[in-house]
Amino acid sequence: MLHFSYGVMGSSKSAMLLMQHYNHARLGHYVALIKPSIDTRIDSSTVYSRAGLHAQADIVLYPDQSVYEQLMWLSARNGRNDLPYVFIDEAQFLTEKQVEEIADLALNEEIYCFGLKTDFMGNFFPGSAALMRLAEDISEVPGGLCWCGAKATMNTRIDSAGNVLRTGDQILIDNQQEIRYIGLCYRHWKMGKSHV
Repeated sequence: MLHFSYGVMGSSKSAMLLMQHYNHARLGHYVALIKPSIDTRIDSSTVYSRAGLHAQADIVLYPDQSVYEQLMWLSARNGRNDLPYVFIDEAQFLTEKQVEEIADLALNEEIYCFGLKTDFMGNFFPGSAALMRLAEDISEVPGGLCWCGAKATMNTRIDSAGNVLRTGDQILIDNQQEIRYIGLCYRHWKMGKSHV
């Protein structure tokens, strides 16, 4: 089954993924942790949560790579002939083709994807749009709050002075210096108000 858990920035998506990955591994399940290559917040191979949890990815997936081929390589490297439970962080960065491929794999495997639903302009990422179409189990990761205390539903890009940015490339990795991302309620996202 293909699972997609989405949430806004700061809702602990990666922390939840890492905890589920850990629990499956602790039970003796064969597991694989995947992250897209575009996520370079910490380094190229670390799955990282702002809550402080982290783990090394088994596979760093590039846009032109087949998920199935990478999983077969991992299984062969580990001396196995079966496919693992798969956990994918930052799944919004998958290509549509990769999501279609994991949907097919999920007919016989358990695949858990975690990521954003929309970008800072309120538009779907190609990967999240495909996951919303194809995932059999879709759930929101609760917990993201706006500065006003309301439920955060919108991802927002801000500069170092806290100004809401409305234009730019869809993908710009958070460096916590020149730009960063926060969750806002729809009202304050629409107003462009990132703080009191």
